[in-house]
Amino acid sequence: MFLARILSNSSSKFSTFAIASPHYQSFPLPSLNFDNLTHQIRYFSPYLRFNLESIREPNDAVALFREMVRAQPLPYASVFSKLLSTVVKMKQYSLALHLIDEMLQRDVPVDHYILNIAIDCYCRQKRPDFGFAILGIFFKRGYEPTVVTFNTLVKGLLLVGRVPEAAKVLWKLSVYQLCELNERTYNTMVNGVCKAVGSLEAIDLLCILEKEKGICKPNLYSYNAVIDGLCKEGKVDDALQLFSSLGDKGISPDVVTYNSIIEGLCNRRKMDEAQDILKKMIADKVCPDVLTCNIFVAGWCRDGKVEEAEHMLVSMKEIDLKPDIAIYNALINGYCMQGKMDEAERIFQLALSCGMKPNIISYTSLMNGYCKKGQVDEVSRLFTIIPYKRLKHTVVSYTIMLEALFREGKCEDGLKLFKEMEALQVSLNIKTYNVLLDGLCGAHRIGEAFSLLHTMEDKGIIPDIVTYTILIEGLCHDNKVTQAKDLFDELPSKGMQPNAVTYTVLIGALCQDGQIEEAKDLMMQMANNCCMPDRVTYNVFVQGLLKRNKIYDAMPIWKR
Repeated sequence: MFLARILSNSSSKFSTFAIASPHYQSFPLPSLNFDNLTHQIRYFSPYLRFNLESIREPNDAVALFREMVRAQPLPYASVFSKLLSTVVKMKQYSLALHLIDEMLQRDVPVDHYILNIAIDCYCRQKRPDFGFAILGIFFKRGYEPTVVTFNTLVKGLLLVGRVPEAAKVLWKLSVYQLCELNERTYNTMVNGVCKAVGSLEAIDLLCILEKEKGICKPNLYSYNAVIDGLCKEGKVDDALQLFSSLGDKGISPDVVTYNSIIEGLCNRRKMDEAQDILKKMIADKVCPDVLTCNIFVAGWCRDGKVEEAEHMLVSMKEIDLKPDIAIYNALINGYCMQGKMDEAERIFQLALSCGMKPNIISYTSLMNGYCKKGQVDEVSRLFTIIPYKRLKHTVVSYTIMLEALFREGKCEDGLKLFKEMEALQVSLNIKTYNVLLDGLCGAHRIGEAFSLLHTMEDKGIIPDIVTYTILIEGLCHDNKVTQAKDLFDELPSKGMQPNAVTYTVLIGALCQDGQIEEAKDLMMQMANNCCMPDRVTYNVFVQGLLKRNKIYDAMPIWKR
């Protein structure tokens, strides 16, 4: 009303004042166009303006919130809603809930948008029951929950795997017509079932939704969710069957659909079939994107066809697609895995010349390549320059540096670096501990290695078969074959099944110790446990026989 009065009366008041007052007759009258009026209205508005774009971190949001609740008059609820949305985008759900709680206590304006934000936060925290409790505040304040409210609650139930309850909520909403369900509701349900139960169950849900009358039919988003879920679960044949049925349903696949299918095939090393899908994609006038190319590059590199993968850079240029750093990283890593460090460095320089900024993965890929070739100086050089490139070291870069130091026999330097990692609270993983254990065993510090094993278990890091294989090999190198055999025999009680490497290590140690019959029995046990000896296992056993001058025993095995 205040602004409306200014708009209706401003012109006459200014004119009367200008004519009646001789003191102002010599001054030009202000031009009362719409822009000037808008400026005047904003200028005289009693509501302060708050710069939400200044929020960079949670503390900024809290400081601005404090400023807003002290303002007189209080800002509109919509302004608080924008602030809270910014906090949620920062994934600070607890903070957002704390601020909403403070608003309720201070009688700050709270509308249904803010209450929806509260429900969303509880659901993202996997506490949907608290989200449902917020409905009480809705009704108490006279607000009617919308389809957005119920979509959020359904998603919250699905996030914690409570699929039957989510389905019951949808059923009640439909039967009692509490709100008009939209495509997003069913998309949420389908996507949630994929993640919580499995994609095959989501197909059943799609069939039910297709047959139901009077509701929204599943759209491309729903089918994409199921196809992607099937591919990620390794059920690519089921995904292809669903994919081929889309045309009958009047649905045209998009680039997301094709990317899911192509990635599923590439992950199963079916590169030729993936290329057939790409041809169909182009025939259907669906343009490949950077992700499509990325999937192919990663697949070819995984198969060791790095030169073929590199040709994708030329193909992308022909269709006006600019490779991203992920594609260059895949090529760098592909060449590193082949030990072709000059080629890896060439791709790194090519990325730079194309305006790409290498990330931590670019550097760790090169570090890993040089580490495998035993070029510790190069590993150390890259490790040192990472902070100067305004990049932060990760557990991966630290672990590669550790491995390089231990390979060089610099055990003390490795232990010093490990202590630095602990001091910096780097999140250590099983790979890091395995590298450290291998380093200690290689330095014949087997006692310290077992002490570290207990430490990692106390910290909740669960040893894997690689861990125990390292320890068994360490005991063997220290001529403690009996203890190694005892540890090997304990593996089933620890829930571990020895792999080919574990067997081979112990077979080699038994042969070295002259226990040929025991080694032969272990090879028989290996086959009985469906872990077939490989070429390395046979070579180790044959060499053991030859060292014991048992050439005739070795001949039939050698012929295999």
